[in-house]
Amino acid sequence: MKPEYREAFEEIYEIFSLMPKELLKKIPTKFYEMIEEERDTNYSPNIQEPLEKQKLKNETIIILGLIYRDFLCSLDEKKRLQEKDAKEFQEVEKALEEEIREKYNPDDIFKNRNRVIPEETQTSEETRMTVVQEEKWYQKIFNLIKNLFHRNK
Repeated sequence: MKPEYREAFEEIYEIFSLMPKELLKKIPTKFYEMIEEERDTNYSPNIQEPLEKQKLKNETIIILGLIYRDFLCSLDEKKRLQEKDAKEFQEVEKALEEEIREKYNPDDIFKNRNRVIPEETQTSEETRMTVVQEEKWYQKIFNLIKNLFHRNK
């Protein structure tokens, strides 16, 4: 487990120690035991101020929100918070889909192909092969005879 989560569990454990017994009874014992087992005992948070003024880790705030939503609030508030979370999740998901759509838009892929084709034709024109002139048959024979006499000398 990441050390950030272990430190967040230690902060939550400290908050649990400051909570009234009535609220602690609402939290399932398995969840409480998991927090107790996974916490970083070497990390010592200083939780003396009210939570609003306290500088808690981001992970701690998220886990405390989940604890409140799932275990401590009333049923009506729980439904309201779950609906709010679902709406926020849909908004984030929609934003991600739009970002992916813009990045990998199938319409733009075909537009890009049209732009690539002219570039390829330009490069092929630049890399034309030069024409090599072949020697004529009588020139080959003349050069062969000439080379024979030059070797003998």
